Amino acid sequence: MLKGQDIALVMKMLLRQQLGHQIEYAVLAYELYISQSEVSKGMLRLEKAKIISRYPDKGLELHKHALFEMLVHGLKYFMTAELSIEQRGTLTAYSTPCIKQEIVSQYTYVWPYIHGQAKGISLTPLYKTLPKALDRFPDDCFHELMSLLDLIRLGGSREIKIASEILEKKIWA
Repeated sequence: MLKGQDIALVMKMLLRQQLGHQIEYAVLAYELYISQSEVSKGMLRLEKAKIISRYPDKGLELHKHALFEMLVHGLKYFMTAELSIEQRGTLTAYSTPCIKQEIVSQYTYVWPYIHGQAKGISLTPLYKTLPKALDRFPDDCFHELMSLLDLIRLGGSREIKIASEILEKKIWA
């Protein structure tokens, strides 16, 4: 069964491939604020889920159709959104700039993080160290993708439709 950090891992791989960068476990571990052994285990889980394939001659192949289908139709069921009290943290879901221009919400959502710059309703991130990863290695594109996934986890049918359309464009960019 996939973990939240595996979802972050595959999204980071997608972005690195789109930029023409190699997939290096040490770099992924640093950027995601997880260990290299967790990257290795995540790769095995992603391969078992048929989201990626590894070939000795071609390297890694990301199956974008399977990834998109799993994110849009399955994520909210196996990585449910957990809301809590108002806290300081990093903006997510409706509250990130890319989504704010598409959907208006009266609430602010954050991943709890002591060094966060915003205050809002606390939403548990897909994996524990996600806010630390964005603090260590700021990446607006990755932050946007993870926020779209939170919108899928949290939103109703209208919000999921909007997030899915944006996500589809980003996956096949």
